[in-house]
Amino acid sequence: MRGSMSLRSPCYYGLKDIAELLGGDYYAYKGLELLIKHSGGIISLDELDEELLLLLEGERLAFPIESQKDSLAWGMRVVALGSLEIPYFLRIFFSELRNGKASWEDAVKKYYDRIGEDSETMLEIVKRVVESRKGYFISGSEITAISEDYGKDGGVIIAELKGAGIISPFSGCGRSVARIEEIYGTPLYEVNKFLVKLFLKCR
Repeated sequence: MRGSMSLRSPCYYGLKDIAELLGGDYYAYKGLELLIKHSGGIISLDELDEELLLLLEGERLAFPIESQKDSLAWGMRVVALGSLEIPYFLRIFFSELRNGKASWEDAVKKYYDRIGEDSETMLEIVKRVVESRKGYFISGSEITAISEDYGKDGGVIIAELKGAGIISPFSGCGRSVARIEEIYGTPLYEVNKFLVKLFLKCR
C-alpha cells in the first residue's frame, strides 16, 4: 500500500531563521555567508577556520572532500582543515536562500528533477524517511519498506538518497556502534542533521 502524509504547503525560511537553527551567533552567520557564496559546491580552505569547520561538518552542512578508503560515509571524511563539499540538495537550498527565502521541499524536488526522478514521489519518500528516523538514524530495511510503499526499489532509493546528501552510511566500531545497530537495525544510515532540523521546525 502506498504510504501517505498530510498535505501542507512548503515551509520557507529566511537567513535569520536558518541562523537561529545554527545557534544565532557570529559563526552561524559566517557559515551561512559561506554556504550561500559557495552554493555551487565547494568552500575553499582559505575561507575556513576550525570553528567554521566544526559547525559546518557537525550540522552536516558541508564535509571535508577527502575520505578514508574512498568511503561515502560522512563519518569517514577526514576531519582536518581543508576545503569542504556541500551536499547536493543543500547546494540548491542555499542557492535559493541567496534570493531571500528557501524551502527544503523545493530543494529536494529540484534535485530529483535534475537527475530524472519522479520528484513528487521522492519528496514523499524523503518525508517518510525523516519521519521514521530514530534520533538521526534509520535502518536500510526501513528505507526499503518505505520505498516499496511507493513501488520503488529500496536499493535504488538508498543510492539516490545518498547521492543527494540526505542520508549517509553510518560507520564506526566498538560497543557503542554495536549497541546502536542492535537498537536501530543494520545496515544503519544517518539522516542529515540539518535536514532534520528544517523538518522539525516546519511541523
